[in-house]
Amino acid sequence: MALNYLAPAPYAAFVTRNGAFQADANALISNVGAGPQALDLVESGCVPLAFNPFANFRNLIDGGDFSINPFQRNIPGLAAGGVIATPIGAAPGYFADRFFAAGAASSAILMAAVADTSVAGFNQSLKVSRQTGNTSSATINFGQVIETFDSLRCQGQTVTLSFWAKAGASYSGRALTAQVITGSGVNQSAASLLAGTWTTPSSVVSIAQALTPNMTRYQLTGVVPAAATQLAALMSFTPGGTAGADDSISINGVQLEIGPRASPFERLDAQVVLEICQRYAWAIPEPAAGVVIGAGANIGAAAQLIYVATPVQLLKAPTVIVAAGSFKTMQAGAAASTTIAPGATHTPNAISINGNSAGTTGQATLLQGGGGSGWIIASADF
Repeated sequence: MALNYLAPAPYAAFVTRNGAFQADANALISNVGAGPQALDLVESGCVPLAFNPFANFRNLIDGGDFSINPFQRNIPGLAAGGVIATPIGAAPGYFADRFFAAGAASSAILMAAVADTSVAGFNQSLKVSRQTGNTSSATINFGQVIETFDSLRCQGQTVTLSFWAKAGASYSGRALTAQVITGSGVNQSAASLLAGTWTTPSSVVSIAQALTPNMTRYQLTGVVPAAATQLAALMSFTPGGTAGADDSISINGVQLEIGPRASPFERLDAQVVLEICQRYAWAIPEPAAGVVIGAGANIGAAAQLIYVATPVQLLKAPTVIVAAGSFKTMQAGAAASTTIAPGATHTPNAISINGNSAGTTGQATLLQGGGGSGWIIASADF
């Protein structure tokens, strides 16, 4: 039977009594036979893997590969040039799907999808930065809150958080603090996490890691309390002085798994990642003129109620926010300009949108794009 081992470092080489081995870029050594060579690898510091390192769904983090993270908010009206348009302050904000950032009211945090091929297997990273010229020294936090149903499997288990990270050219922060935090509540929010008001919060492991300008993989390991019902991966840094043009940290390959050591990064199909992320948020950028996104009826002389089905079932009935852009309603074969607003009720399977163009009560209507920069976001995230 062939065995798999994790070496102390990527590309580490070993000579055993029955052959030589070299780890790959993920520190993985594969196809080791039982016997003296396996014992020699263990004595050299290699750790046996008791599971298939290529089996899917080891990683509890959603969208941690920023090459295939959907970045649903990277659309006109919300972003420009791959960078979130409105800087984030004290309230947690999202750009890469499932990853929030937050600081203080004086912070001006930007999140961006940036080209980055420095680690084989990735072509894009998430960059978290201060806006150029910002002088806030408030701590910048970014991370992900994990759903209770996904957290339960970790109760009483040793878990490892791993990620690649590097510092920007004008990074002003001190060491990057990385933590795995647990709580005993159910699906509590990112805002509550940062405020320290999760039910019985506990940092099961924390490191302060100095970063270099080169993408490097880091890992930290701790034991989750047996009563934990919620987990979060949180990274933080404290900037100083006035932000330069690249006062940033870039990250990729974020992975949280059960086990005493980081395994090779788990690869998922892009469509699977999209559908997982859409359980928590769904963004609809305004389409071209005439493209229909929903159907409904006139519920008054100048009022429409539009039904829009979600692509997957969301975690819960979402909060819906909109930007009117150039959306139009189509009634009796004619398109009419309309403002739009969230409807009064939503379910995990459908949202409602209100319009206000003139029409005939009881008449059917369609909601369609006008080629502008409007959008609709249904969020069930934390």
